[in-house]
Amino acid sequence: MTKETYKFSGSGKVTTYNWMWKSARLALESAQNSEEGRFFNSMNALVYSAFAMEAFFNHLGLHLVDDWEKQERKLSKYKKLMKFRNDLGITSDIKSEPYLSVSDAFDFRDLLAHGRTETIEKQEVLELSEEEAKRYMIDTEWMDFCTLDNAQRVFENIEKVITELYKAAELGDYPFLHFHSSVYSRA
Repeated sequence: MTKETYKFSGSGKVTTYNWMWKSARLALESAQNSEEGRFFNSMNALVYSAFAMEAFFNHLGLHLVDDWEKQERKLSKYKKLMKFRNDLGITSDIKSEPYLSVSDAFDFRDLLAHGRTETIEKQEVLELSEEEAKRYMIDTEWMDFCTLDNAQRVFENIEKVITELYKAAELGDYPFLHFHSSVYSRA
């Protein structure tokens, strides 16, 4: 295949939270469809759900806050959530679903992002099959959280939170439509 050099110029907009959401969705679908790799696909779904939420905060901030680029680095993920809920008049209980899943996702993401080698001591009495006993491991907190059930719950609830905030900000009804748009020309 022969390659030639082309020159392009233009501009575009990438809606990052949608790419993170899609990555979480694809990882979740893989975890649902196959036992093989389920732990890792669940982990990816959880991490990318947290990434989608945080990227959505930055997307929302650009729409709602005049000097968002200056403010966003000063606010924690949790303070961003509280600010947007307050600014948009959302009064539902932050300590229940779907918001509880946002905290769970951020806590999980932070455990991995700031991961450390851990020494674990645990004693348990479990009723297991011979096959399960062969695969038994002593897990860390983040490893225990890496389940298909948690990945599904977190993904679905973050999707609900993004949708609620998106609608409350009057940005439209469907927050997961736009991934990338650009206009360019080939010279």
